[in-house]
This record gives sequence, structure tokens and C-alpha cells, in this order.
Amino acid sequence: MIPVLLSLFSTMALLAAAVSTLRACALSSSTYEGREAWQRALAHWVGAVLVTVVTVVVGTRLPAAGDADRQSSVSLPWRAIGLVAGGLVVAVVMGVVLAVSVRASRRRQARRRRAQQADRAVQERIDSVVARHDAVLEEFGAHLVDFLSALECPALNDPSIGETERFDRARIDADDARITVRHGQDEHLVAAYHEAVAELEVSWRIARDHAGRLGTSYLEPAVSRRLAKAADLVAVVRGGATEHERALAYQRVRHLVGTSVRVPQLAVLAVEHLVRPALPAGSLGTLVRANRAKDIEPMETAWLRQSLDDLP
Repeated sequence: MIPVLLSLFSTMALLAAAVSTLRACALSSSTYEGREAWQRALAHWVGAVLVTVVTVVVGTRLPAAGDADRQSSVSLPWRAIGLVAGGLVVAVVMGVVLAVSVRASRRRQARRRRAQQADRAVQERIDSVVARHDAVLEEFGAHLVDFLSALECPALNDPSIGETERFDRARIDADDARITVRHGQDEHLVAAYHEAVAELEVSWRIARDHAGRLGTSYLEPAVSRRLAKAADLVAVVRGGATEHERALAYQRVRHLVGTSVRVPQLAVLAVEHLVRPALPAGSLGTLVRANRAKDIEPMETAWLRQSLDDLP
């Protein structure tokens, strides 16, 4: 009777070890619960192996007690027990392999989701920085096509002014960083682009406010007076009653401004667009080709075309 009980106990121990192993596979080994589950599974397997060994030893020792005892003793189905134990081991091994495969698949999916989330986060950050970059370029583009702004705030077009020179450098650096990010969304490149745009925003505000405070006061008094007269005539250029009146006002403005201050070619082009019917044939096309060859950047050219299309 004892061998029967031992064999049943051995079978139950193997089943408990198998269930414990499957539970441990279902948990993550990196967590505290997962580590405890694997420790329990190992303890169950050690106990099951010991009970199985004791069962086998007892089963081999009992028949040697004598013929009478051998005849009266209960014969254990050792082949059946071996088959059950072997099948159980195979089932446990297959369960462990399946559980490991499922866990590996889940880990790959989790890594893929994390990578996608990281890519989306990086792209959202890039889009946010691009929007800030475009906002500064839009403000600067509005100044570039405003002839009156060039007369009232000439310091914003004068690279000898420290604040303006700082903004020009920041604009070039931000454009370069933007091009670099387009070819690779590395975290360091995105951070560099963010820093470049932050510097662009700060330098633009400083240059714009400084130019507004200075006005024409840093120029010679005679130049300031000529610019003031030219600024008054710009209203006639923009809203003159006839084409001839606008053309005469524009010629007077060009004479007053001369070369005393730098006027962006975009602003000249925008004003000449207003008086284009009275200008010599081909002058507008000449300005467009000259600006495309020298001063107009791609984004500013597109912005200018849109602005000219909106003009009456």
C-alpha cells in the first residue's frame, strides 16, 4: 500500500511542479512576483524529483523481502507510472516553450509600441518647433515686404547693428538645423534644432524691439528728415488716385531714400508691383531674377508670391 501512496504523491508533486512552472512563465521574471514564482516552481520540482526517487527506491526494494511478501504485495504499474510521468514532463516542457514564446512575442510588441510612441513624440516635438520657426519667419517676411517698415526701422536691415547681426546668425543657424532634422530625427538633432529656434525667437524680439526704439535717430539728421518725407510719400504710392500719381510718388521716394539706408529687395519688389503699369517694361522681371539670384531665400520667395497675389 505504501508504494501506491508514494506513487500518487509523486504524481501530485509533478502536477504541482508543472502548474507552478506555468504560472511562473506567465509572470514577468523582472518583477518581484515573477522571481518568487520561479523560486516556488524550482522548490516544487526539487520536491517532486525527491518523491519520485523515493517511490522508485521503495518500489525496487519491497519485492526482495521474501516470496510470501512478494506474492501478497500489491503490484505497482510502473510502466504506466513511467508513461504518465514522461508525458507529464513532455507537457511541461511544451508548456514552458509556449509560455516563453508568448512572452517573447509580447516583449517584441511592447518594444515596437514604445518605439512608435517615441517616434510620434519626436515628430510632435519637431512639428511644434517648426511651427515656432515658421512664426518668426512669417513676422520677418512681413517686414521684408514692407517698404514703410524699412524707412521707419532701418536698423532691422543694417547688419552693422549688433542686435540685427545676432538675429541674422540665429536665422541661418535655425535654417541649417531644420535641414539637418529633415534627414535624421535623432534626439540630439531635435534638441539642437529646438535650441536654435529658441535663440531665433529671442534674437528676433531683441532686434525688432531695438530697431523700433532706435527708429532713425542713429542716422544723421538730414538722412532722418529725408526718410520721414519718403515715409509720407509711401502712402501716396500705395493709395494714389491714378497710376501716374503713384509712379511719380514712387520715383520721389527712391530719390529721397537713395543709398542712405538698406531697403530689402522684397520691399522694393512689393512697392513696384503696385505701380507696375507705369514702370518701364521688363523692370519687374529684372527685379525678380535679381532677387532669386541673390537675396531671396526659398521660403521667403514663396511667402512673397502669396503676398503679391493678395495685393489688389
